[in-house]
Amino acid sequence: MARKKIREYDSKRLLKDHFKRLSGYELPIKSAQVTESTDFNELAEKEPWLLSGKLVVKPDMLFGKRGKSGLVALNLDLAEVAVFVKERLGKEVEMSGCKGPITTFIVEPFIPHNEEFYLNIVSERLGCSISFSECGGIEIEENWDKVLLDVNLSQIFIGKEFLSLIGSSFTSETRAPLVATLPLEIKREIEEFIKSVFALFQDLDFTFLEMNPFTLVNGKPYPLDMRGELDDTAAFKNFKKYISFFVR
Repeated sequence: MARKKIREYDSKRLLKDHFKRLSGYELPIKSAQVTESTDFNELAEKEPWLLSGKLVVKPDMLFGKRGKSGLVALNLDLAEVAVFVKERLGKEVEMSGCKGPITTFIVEPFIPHNEEFYLNIVSERLGCSISFSECGGIEIEENWDKVLLDVNLSQIFIGKEFLSLIGSSFTSETRAPLVATLPLEIKREIEEFIKSVFALFQDLDFTFLEMNPFTLVNGKPYPLDMRGELDDTAAFKNFKKYISFFVR
């Protein structure tokens, strides 16, 4: 298995493109990619939602801890986003001992929210592990040892022998430990979301998928921050599914 990291913009495009096919309903995800060649006037014509509300902008460079590093700006209009990008485009940053210039940003709607959930799915040698917490956010990695002991973090493991039968084996009973502590009014919605995301994880041959955090918008799950890795050796059989990802 060859793990290929992909940008948040591409992770969310794959999620949006295929979630409805697998779940029956569409996630209202909106995002735009900004690089050195981006003309903001042309971008606004292509994505008119950029002018209809406040926005979030952050680098999309395959590294995390962007909020901790002061690289995330919230509640901006498009003109302010353009200034933020201009000030940081090409700027060299160092993350985990690696240095490089910022070349790519992702812009999304600003989503006011009170709840932050955490979802992580990882493909391992003997199967897949799924972790869920009702306490997501930027502090979760720094406090991971504490989180592992937190009753609000739930994990399950699905062995390889069951993955080919996932439609029948990933039952409500199997998922129950993940959502056991959730209030009844949101439990079913989040459980169905996890079910659909895992189906997408399998269908598109993700090897790693993390939403930290996702929240609820009008009662529906919405990923605010997302990281993804694909099995590069599976590209040949997923070409038609990846077509929007490979063809810009």
